[in-house]
Amino acid sequence: MKLVVENSRKNGTVKRFDKSWLPILQNHIGALKHAEYGLGITYMDGQRDGMTQMINNSILTNSSYKLRFAQNLTIYLAEIALDAEKFDLEAGKSHWLNDPIWQGARKAIETVLAAEDYLEQYFAGNVLFEPFVTELVRSGLIMQFAAAHGDFLTPAIVAVAEGDYERNLTNTVELFQILLSDPKEGEHNREIAGGWLKKYVPLAVEAAKQLQPIWSQPRVKVGSFADSYASADNRVGNILSQIGLNLPKGVQL
Repeated sequence: MKLVVENSRKNGTVKRFDKSWLPILQNHIGALKHAEYGLGITYMDGQRDGMTQMINNSILTNSSYKLRFAQNLTIYLAEIALDAEKFDLEAGKSHWLNDPIWQGARKAIETVLAAEDYLEQYFAGNVLFEPFVTELVRSGLIMQFAAAHGDFLTPAIVAVAEGDYERNLTNTVELFQILLSDPKEGEHNREIAGGWLKKYVPLAVEAAKQLQPIWSQPRVKVGSFADSYASADNRVGNILSQIGLNLPKGVQL
């Protein structure tokens, strides 16, 4: 990240960002770092109760990736503030705590953080909240809209988290495939996971839909929230299919 930022500063990259894009970085990427941190803390909490060293290591590694990315966003925005006029580094926290756009995400992450089952935390975070909240913003907003607003810098920072999630998702799918297909306990485990879906799908969907107003704020409309949400919906559906789990009756994405 250091080299990317230093090279962009030499070229005056930030000063050429579209004026409508800077508030997105300030307010909503600033809020995103709190969501990323929240998931990192959730996994940090969950790994303490893992039943095997292999599971613990996977969840702990996932936690470290999330915490590192939250830290990277904090440092990155601080670097942006050096080159952008009137860039408020406290705005992200304010939006996370008070902006209605982010309260669904905050509620969802605080709910899973309070869960007592470490597998419930890992399932809700990687299967539902990551696609519907953090990846939705990273992939559906930043990676789509940034270049059209003269920002080729932020996608380079965010791409790291995109790669991290793909690796962590692979671990998650493998773990729950094993648990849900177990000859002896698989049926019981599917009942438990179905309860998690009933609990967390509404929270994740609500969190995602509350983020919709952000898509109308950039000047150049290169995509719609509906398209980004459809990708997230499809992502979750594919994950559940890989795990071998169906949505319970009455639960909709």
